[in-house]
Amino acid sequence: MKTLLVGYRAADLFEKGKHGRWATASWLDGDVTCHTLDVYDRHAIEKTHHLKAVCSPHLPAGPWDLVKFKTGPKLMSGELALDLLQEIHMLKPARFELDYVGRERDRNDLLAKIRDDPDRVRDFSAKWTASVPGIAPVEFTSVPGCFCHRRLDEGGLALAEVASRELKGASSVKVLDMGCGCGLVGLLVAKAVPVASLVMVDSHSRAVEAANLNATNLGVPAEVILADNGTPARMDGTFDVFVGNPPYYSDYRIADVFLETAKRALKPGGVCYTVCKNAAGLEPVQRRYFPEVEVIRRRGYAVLKSAAV
Repeated sequence: MKTLLVGYRAADLFEKGKHGRWATASWLDGDVTCHTLDVYDRHAIEKTHHLKAVCSPHLPAGPWDLVKFKTGPKLMSGELALDLLQEIHMLKPARFELDYVGRERDRNDLLAKIRDDPDRVRDFSAKWTASVPGIAPVEFTSVPGCFCHRRLDEGGLALAEVASRELKGASSVKVLDMGCGCGLVGLLVAKAVPVASLVMVDSHSRAVEAANLNATNLGVPAEVILADNGTPARMDGTFDVFVGNPPYYSDYRIADVFLETAKRALKPGGVCYTVCKNAAGLEPVQRRYFPEVEVIRRRGYAVLKSAAV
C-alpha cells in the first residue's frame, strides 16, 4: 500500500514499544512517503526513522492508496490547512484520514469548507506592496506557509530600510538574505542599491517558491536556495552584505545558524545586519561571532550591525 503522510514531524512518528522504548510507529508499514514543507523536518525524519521524505511546496502526485493529514490550530494556519486539504482532494487518494489536533467543532468546520464545494479551486496567495525610501512601491506575492503571509513584516521592512540607507552610494555589492521568506528584504535592497548578485536562503519550500516568483516578477536576478544549514561552502567569504531576520524561539538556536553563516559567508570588511524586536536577546548571540555590535533603532525594532574582520 502506498501511503502519503502530510503535516507529520519526526516526533509524531514514534510510539512506545513493549519495553517502554520509543521506536518508529508500527503503523508505518508498506510504501510510506512523508511530505514536509520545511527541509529541517525532512532531514529529521530521514535521520530518526530512515523513511522516504520529500520536501516540496506542493504534494507529490502519487497515485496514493492512503493520504493521512495531521493538522490543527497549533500546528499550522487555517489557510495552510485548507490549501493542503484542497491539494489532497485533487490527488484523489483511494482513502483519506484526518488526524486533527484540536476541538471536534473546529475539525468539522475545516472539513465543511472543502466538502461543501469540493471541486472549487481556491487561490490562497496574497499580494501586497512594500518600499524603502528612494524607490517606488513594488508588489510581492506570498503563499500560506510563508512567514507573514498576507501582511508586510515590519521587522523585515525596518531591516531593508536600514541596509538600503547605509549601502547608498555603494556599487556592485554581493548580498546574502538568510531566512528570506518571500524575499522581502533582499529584493528591496536589490531594487534600492546596485547589487552584483543576490542569494536568498530559506528552509521552507514555499518561501523558496515565493522568493523565486517575486525575483522573477521584479526582474531581479537571484539564486534562491532551500537549506536549513546556511549557504554551501563554495560561497564562504564571497559576500559584502548579510541580512537576516532570525526566529526568536528555540532559545536563539536558529539565530546561531544565521550568524554562523554570516561569519563564514562575509568577506573581511563585509557587514552583517540582523533585526529583532528587543536587542537584549539577539545581541549576545551576535557578539559570539562578531566583536562589535551597533544597535540601530527603526520602526520599533532593533537592527544589529556588525563588521566582519
